[in-house]
Amino acid sequence: MAIGSGLGSQVGYSLESGSYGTYTAPTKFLRAKSYSVTPKHTRVQGEGIQPGILGPYGAHYVETAQAAEASLAFDVQTTVMGLLLQATTGGTSTAVAVTGSTGAYLHTHTLGDNVGKSYTIQSGRPTRAGTLVPATLSGGKVTSAEFTCEANGILGATLSIDGQKWDNTTALATASYTASSVFTGKEMCLKGGTVGAETSIAGVRSVAMTFNRPMDVEDYTACAGGLKAEPVQNEVVDITGTLKADWLAKATFEDLANANTSTSLVWEFVKATAITGSTYPTFRITLPGVYFESAGQDVPGRDVLTTDWAFTWRYDGTNLPSVVQITTDSAL
Repeated sequence: MAIGSGLGSQVGYSLESGSYGTYTAPTKFLRAKSYSVTPKHTRVQGEGIQPGILGPYGAHYVETAQAAEASLAFDVQTTVMGLLLQATTGGTSTAVAVTGSTGAYLHTHTLGDNVGKSYTIQSGRPTRAGTLVPATLSGGKVTSAEFTCEANGILGATLSIDGQKWDNTTALATASYTASSVFTGKEMCLKGGTVGAETSIAGVRSVAMTFNRPMDVEDYTACAGGLKAEPVQNEVVDITGTLKADWLAKATFEDLANANTSTSLVWEFVKATAITGSTYPTFRITLPGVYFESAGQDVPGRDVLTTDWAFTWRYDGTNLPSVVQITTDSAL
């Protein structure tokens, strides 16, 4: 029996091994802060007149379609992130051993088309008596992902997930957890400049980045039993962000914003304890071409001057955004 509260809950996930929406038992389990796995039903009331019937006729209240949705909020961890980062970027993901380092693996996730990749998300919800009741989403696709961290905080993430179907009868997978740590503002550095030659930016207090992937999540057609087809991307990926920084020099952000000049941003976290030798647990998001919104530093009062600088990634024609992690996980 589990503890009869959220303390006894669990959430796991897997890359589906079959076609879109094919349940695959979760193999990764996340220490998350909160999560939901819920059904979405489209139900309509049929119309008709019958003498003496003064209300809607229950037998004509029918379900025409079904779907599901999920959300995960968690601290970004040094292990078990691979599949979630793959689902966020959608494109090519690889896991290779770091040359010359024992037990360290480089996971690279490059932005791309997410067709052919779907995920099972499953939560276990404890009743007050401690019985875990499963909620399972199949056909999961990440529609948005937000990453945030303050200089004195922990790197957090929130994922929104669209699904093809939901049930509460699929057997709950047995949870198992790997050792992990979290990334913090103490380990954070923001870099900017030319792609591949970015340098550290002083004075950054916080960073937030959001990946939004528009998809046609309402493709319901005949002969499908009320289930939608696999969503496909139907608009460009939108990656935006905001950083809060001390006013140290106008060239850092203000000149870029008002000259409409792009820069490459690298948001990186490196743990202090090595996996082996000189290889350290690392989390890194690279946006190889961002434009800051037109803005200037104002003087709102007596305090030290700071500004929130908003930015948007725009493709430079060559380099794609990526999320990279160095971890002890030998596979995604």
